[in-house]
Amino acid sequence: MLVSDFIIYKLTGKYVSDFSNLSRTMLFDINKLKYSEDIASELEIDLDKMPDAIESGVDIGEIATEETLFDKKTLVVTGAGDQQAAALGVGVVSPGRIKLTTGTGSFILAYLEKPNFDPQKRVLCSCHAIPGAWIQEASIFTSGAFLRWFRDQLGRDECIKAEEQNQDPYVILTEEAEKSPIGANGLLAIPHLVGAGAPYWNPYARGIIYGLSLGHKRRDIVRAILEGVAFEVKKNIEVFGELGIETKELRLTGGGSRSDFWNQIYSDVLGLTCVRNLIEEATSLGAAILAATGAGLFSDIAKAAENVCKVENKWNPDLNRHEFYQDIYQLSNDLYKYLNEKNFYKTYINTLQNKKLV
Repeated sequence: MLVSDFIIYKLTGKYVSDFSNLSRTMLFDINKLKYSEDIASELEIDLDKMPDAIESGVDIGEIATEETLFDKKTLVVTGAGDQQAAALGVGVVSPGRIKLTTGTGSFILAYLEKPNFDPQKRVLCSCHAIPGAWIQEASIFTSGAFLRWFRDQLGRDECIKAEEQNQDPYVILTEEAEKSPIGANGLLAIPHLVGAGAPYWNPYARGIIYGLSLGHKRRDIVRAILEGVAFEVKKNIEVFGELGIETKELRLTGGGSRSDFWNQIYSDVLGLTCVRNLIEEATSLGAAILAATGAGLFSDIAKAAENVCKVENKWNPDLNRHEFYQDIYQLSNDLYKYLNEKNFYKTYINTLQNKKLV
């Protein structure tokens, strides 16, 4: 069982799991919405011992255990995977809507009406929290974590200033980044600090700050990080486009979405309208929508999300900045591809391991 399945079992005595979480077990056929008998047979797994597979937002029953202080009439309802719930919580309930959650990493999800598999295995496909829908997903491992690394290792002055002003250090950092010109005075930052996720899936990749000169300031590095993360998002949205997904707008959530400046960079880099909802905790909101549906307060999960998810702010792309970013984006792409094609990343890591430096 997954952790959530175990909690459900302890509460109700029933063995169940939802489609969206089962999508990640590699035992679940998301086309047929049932376990794969072929895979289970090959691995000698008895499917009779697996939890029952059901949709998200389904009332399983009331509390059956004496081990909690919950009222026995409390309903237990199937939830969803965290990113699927977040997609629901920002209203990704129809084609053309894509969400970007940025915390430690960044997760890009697009709504699908049917399963859509990438022949090159660059992005994932899973069941959505909405019955009869699926999602395309791309994962960037270190985005907000890159900015946190700068704060902790190089941002002492900004942290002191933030403490003096009773401010969040990230606010000070992004305010400083705004003083750096578009393109960060020629700096490129590639945020592969723990390897590259989608679309590369390269465990050997490492973070890069390229183009440093004596004239650069910390603010330039911060802006390069913000732009570099936006470039990674752009790469994945381009992959979505190759797979037939049209992006009409990008819905932003997570801690990174608090920065109006970063949101505008996303809009300018992508050439897309970006929106931020009133409620930042999209995963919790998505889970609440599922719980309310299971309790009978909503009859349609997608319509419930449409009614609950309200937009707070919107950023439209500046066409001149977008055109400028196109060239910088290509340089960033070329830098990664050159190092990868020359097998530099793998040689570098192997050399450090042989020298016992990592």
